[in-house]
Amino acid sequence: MHPKIELHVEPGVEKSWHAFCRDHPPNSIALDGYVTGPPAFDPDGPYANFDHHRGVNRLATRSTCGQVLVAILLGLFDSFGQDGESGAHVFVNDCDQDVCVAYWLLSHAKQVRELHVEMEISQLIIIEDLMDATAGAIPFDPDRTIIRKQAWAFELYDQARASGALQQMNGEEMRQLIETTSDRISHLASGEGEERSLCGSFDVLGGGMGWQMIREHGQYARTRLFAQGVRAFVAVRECPDGRYTYTLGRMSPFVRFPLDRIYSALNEAEPSTADSEQWGGSDMIGGSPRGCGSALTPRQVEQILEAIMKPD
Repeated sequence: MHPKIELHVEPGVEKSWHAFCRDHPPNSIALDGYVTGPPAFDPDGPYANFDHHRGVNRLATRSTCGQVLVAILLGLFDSFGQDGESGAHVFVNDCDQDVCVAYWLLSHAKQVRELHVEMEISQLIIIEDLMDATAGAIPFDPDRTIIRKQAWAFELYDQARASGALQQMNGEEMRQLIETTSDRISHLASGEGEERSLCGSFDVLGGGMGWQMIREHGQYARTRLFAQGVRAFVAVRECPDGRYTYTLGRMSPFVRFPLDRIYSALNEAEPSTADSEQWGGSDMIGGSPRGCGSALTPRQVEQILEAIMKPD
């Protein structure tokens, strides 16, 4: 019998680990940035946080779904549940691919424990783990069947992100997207999944020494960007309210693109940014505040980065 999972979607919400454990019921799990801190576990709840964005060595840290996979295999649901039934409250603030796979794993924990590495669904999980952990820097063959099936599984999220609808989604709309994507993953697990051609291109909007500012088209834009030799980027999306959403990333910690300094400089420049709405992230990828985006224009961001990146 699969665990009973109750999904709670709160777009853009971020909480500290202390606040999460204080304010949420026992058997609560935070995924992929809902808690702003490294992976954590408190057996007294129990409570757990699975994340790879802040307070971690990104290169050495699995994606959220990768952490959840290992946790399930090592007995997560020996701790989570009540009255003899496995289960958890799961809290998320987004509906991206990592969240969707992590939710599917939690909802299908019994099936997960029976997976073998040669199965297509296992390969999809492994590929998503590697792609999300490296911000799309891992090379792959776009003609492989499993990659095309992965594109189908995550099609709804990719469409919402590309159209700008994602920024306007409320919690219920995100929940429906997660549930529908989870259903598609289940179809793949039973050998019934469809295939889609990969969409992955980008427009160069600007940039400077060692980095480019881009507009992405499709989930695989960054993979193509890295394949062309670009090692650091700023991806821009304009929101309907005139603000902007930015993602900043580099291929690895070995690339000179000092994200901690960049986050600090952008927070100083951002008008009226509350403590809970900050630029930030890990040592490999981060971005503008999740909830409200940024008032800084692409040109302003470009100038700030160039001041940091210019040779001493």
